[in-house]
Amino acid sequence: MKAIISPYFEAQGPLQMLYRGHFVSHYDVAQRGQQIHLGLIEAECSIEVASLPECGESNLHELILSVHDGKYIDYLQGAWAKWSKMPSSSAEIFPNISPNRHITRFNQHPVALAGWYIGDAAAPIGENTWRNALGSVSTVIEAAARLKSGELAVYALCRPSGHHACQDMAMGMCFLNNVAIAAQALRKQFSRVAILDIDMHHGNGAQQIFYHRDDVLTVSIHGDPSNFYPFYSGFAQETGFEQGEGSNVNLPLPAGTNEIAYLEALNTAGNKVLEFGAEALIVATGFDTFKSDPLGCFELESCSYYAIGRMIRSLKLPTLFAQEGGYFVPALRENVRQMVVGFESI
Repeated sequence: MKAIISPYFEAQGPLQMLYRGHFVSHYDVAQRGQQIHLGLIEAECSIEVASLPECGESNLHELILSVHDGKYIDYLQGAWAKWSKMPSSSAEIFPNISPNRHITRFNQHPVALAGWYIGDAAAPIGENTWRNALGSVSTVIEAAARLKSGELAVYALCRPSGHHACQDMAMGMCFLNNVAIAAQALRKQFSRVAILDIDMHHGNGAQQIFYHRDDVLTVSIHGDPSNFYPFYSGFAQETGFEQGEGSNVNLPLPAGTNEIAYLEALNTAGNKVLEFGAEALIVATGFDTFKSDPLGCFELESCSYYAIGRMIRSLKLPTLFAQEGGYFVPALRENVRQMVVGFESI
């Protein structure tokens, strides 16, 4: 398998995040990228580093704006510079006020903009956030180009992740929606594209972006949002709207889900992909379903990812794996290796 890695895959991530009311050290640590990279090497992937992104590059800019609101992108690019000029500003941008349901006007003050464009306290913006997010996008765009040129499968090592990023809002450690941007890139060649999200958490951003469309299928297997992040989306009755009706599938599973139950859900998801008539597949690849993950509640073993990889390969589609979560660092290397080897075992 070909692997494209972000030039910033081992960059320092955010410093801290809010978790159940407490500020804790952020879980997106540099060691995540390092261990995933080692797993790809051990799986004997052919590894290339994505080109350094140029924010003015026309194709890159066009694809980002095909998914994200232009004002949101302007905010991400300039947020840190404006924030850091304020007296007593913090080292990272956190929203300390959020627009509620009674908002009557928009405010351009940096504190107000943080509340408007950052959806939770797991996605603080720092000095290098825009650069790192742009690196992730460059990575999936290069991976998509390889699929379009005939590669069977490509693994995109992105940091930061992307599947929680909405059209105009960062959240859940995500700033630009890598899988959605990759889908747009693939749609230039394939008439129907499916996003299969196997991260522990619902891919709410991808759902929001494509909810009205019938050319991109979004399927997510995740923890039951009635008592799990992101809480407000990911329920089974969310199936798409208007033209997109039937093109969004959520498969929420209870805490404690083991390999047997998970593979049953994955089989259902795979059938949905085939019924949709997808010509290319993007896998939002999270390993926070592992039994020891601090942000997960499933009970998958390392060998479970071998079985998952095999089932994904059985769909017989050009496949782009885009890195999402996975925060139990000691197991990441082996989990990635199992996924890739399982995919290539057929």
